[in-house]
Amino acid sequence: MTGHAFQFRSSDSPVHRLGAGWKLALAGVMGVAAIAVRWPAALGGLLLLNLFFYFAAGLKWHDFWRDTRWFLVQLLIVAGLYVIRYGVQEGLWPGIMVGFKILLFFLPGAILFRTTTGTRITESLQKVLPARMAFVVSTSLRFVPLFVRELGDIGRIQRLRGARIGPRQLMNPRNWSDAIQSVFIPLMVRVLKTAEDASLAAEARGFEGESGGNGIERHRGRVPKGASDKKKEERT
Repeated sequence: MTGHAFQFRSSDSPVHRLGAGWKLALAGVMGVAAIAVRWPAALGGLLLLNLFFYFAAGLKWHDFWRDTRWFLVQLLIVAGLYVIRYGVQEGLWPGIMVGFKILLFFLPGAILFRTTTGTRITESLQKVLPARMAFVVSTSLRFVPLFVRELGDIGRIQRLRGARIGPRQLMNPRNWSDAIQSVFIPLMVRVLKTAEDASLAAEARGFEGESGGNGIERHRGRVPKGASDKKKEERT
């Protein structure tokens, strides 16, 4: 079993053939529905719909485990916090519901990234958004699989160092501080560093700098140095 969470999987499934724009719209609608719906039966139906699209894409159970395992951990953490705050009778079920909603919110995104390349996502966004905004959104989306992979790598390294952050260990609230200190803080540092590098790369490619006009348009229409002089010589 190879690959990482949220990693694109090439296939000829019906979900892969579906247009990127349609998948973006479906992911948005299903994500909003996961937050807005309050009835357990409706959330169960939404889960079945996600599973239908997921496995219709030719993905396997081990792919599903990779994509959802950290969200299952957060479900346990959220439920535990609710139990600590409100007690077992009043806090357990609401905590499970909140954690389950978070899982359902991100699951459509996993389907999108598993079945759609970054290029297709960018092309679809450029049809409905200004070029600069499409670049920002598509770049942000492309970083999601990277950060999920970083999360897994950091977790494996820290477990080798003795951090108590395994799925069973995180069921104990006493180990949550280990997860924050050894996983989430290093992840935030990498997120900030990646964001800074992306900003510098965007400026270098012409998305910032000159006042007025669209940076993307300037970049696309930019003529390499010396090319204009060469054209003048050819005309003469």
